[in-house]
Amino acid sequence: MRTVLRARRAIVDGQEQPAAVVVAGARIEAVLPYDTPFEGGAIREVVLGADEVLLPGLVDSHVHVNEPGRTEWEG
Repeated sequence: MRTVLRARRAIVDGQEQPAAVVVAGARIEAVLPYDTPFEGGAIREVVLGADEVLLPGLVDSHVHVNEPGRTEWEG
């Protein structure tokens, strides 16, 4: 099954623009204009809200890496 992520605010090639990102499994298949139509039963659409931004490769940077050592430190 493919998933289409539609975002009015997406970062594509370093620029903010509307986009439709097609994902199959764990792989991005295409980055297309926001309004690109998709047909067929094997498509799931996710539309991001106006206050959400689709970022490439974003990783949660709120990570506590304290091993080995400093396990008592939470900063």
